Parts: sequence; C-alpha cells; structure tokens
Amino acid sequence: MAISVNKCDEDFEEYLHKIFYIKQNTDESKCDPSIVEYFGVLSLTDVNSPERKLWYIYYCKQPEIDETVERIFEKYGKKNMYELFRKPICSGVSLRTRVKKHFSGLKWYVKGNLLEAPPKSHYNNERMAKAISDLYFEERKMLYNYICMKHNAYSKYCK
Repeated sequence: MAISVNKCDEDFEEYLHKIFYIKQNTDESKCDPSIVEYFGVLSLTDVNSPERKLWYIYYCKQPEIDETVERIFEKYGKKNMYELFRKPICSGVSLRTRVKKHFSGLKWYVKGNLLEAPPKSHYNNERMAKAISDLYFEERKMLYNYICMKHNAYSKYCK
C-alpha cells in the first residue's frame, strides 16, 4: 500500500498544527514562493557513448526553475535529457551535498553537478530516482526531528 506524497505532506502539516496548537488557517497563504528552493535531477544520455549512465543535479529558487533547466538543456541538448526528480526543499545546497557525498561513497564519478555511475553498475533511472527520494526523505526527517526537539524543549520550558 503506497501513500501519496501529498497525503504525507497534509498529514505532516496537520501534525505540526496539533503539536504547536495552531488553528488551521483557511485564508490564502501569504508565503512568498520566490524563497522556496527546488532540487532536481535530470537523466542525461551521452550520444557518443550511450552505455554511460549520467545524471545532472541542480537546485534553484522557484522563479528561476525554467531558466535553469533551459540553460542545462542548451548545454547538453534537450533531446538527450529528461526530468527524473523535482521537489521543493528547505536547502538545496544541503541536499546537493548529501547526494554528492552518498554517490561518491559508492565510488561514483562526481564532479560539479554531474554524477556518473561506474561501468557495469546496476543503477538505472528507476533506482536513481529511488535513491534520490530516499535521500530527500532523510533530509525531511532530519528537519522533522529538529522541529520535534525544539517543541519538546519549548514544552519543558513552559511547564
């Protein structure tokens, strides 16, 4: 039984409202979307060597997504790439560092924003998307644990 990400986000938000005793606000959000960062992964096919497995990671703020992706498409060719993963994140730099550290630990070629699997690797786009999703949820879990820790400290202080 799979739980959708939107359902998880709704449950997470509902839980945060409960633990901080905040009433649900039905008004339109005043949140500025220009400060939300997005992290993405593009699958890249090398025309000269199709057996190479390459992925390109990027992060940017929401208004800059189109121009960032377009710039990457111009550099590597639009026919050779497609989007594999894109999610909003608190810190794109942090997730990028976590991803690079994870794959360099697997002895991958990691340079800049480019990830290359070693020859005869069992990684394909599906496994890559799963690995990135796992790292993304670890990042969110770390944020959730931080919020819970702060809430517990606040609760003890208020008693």
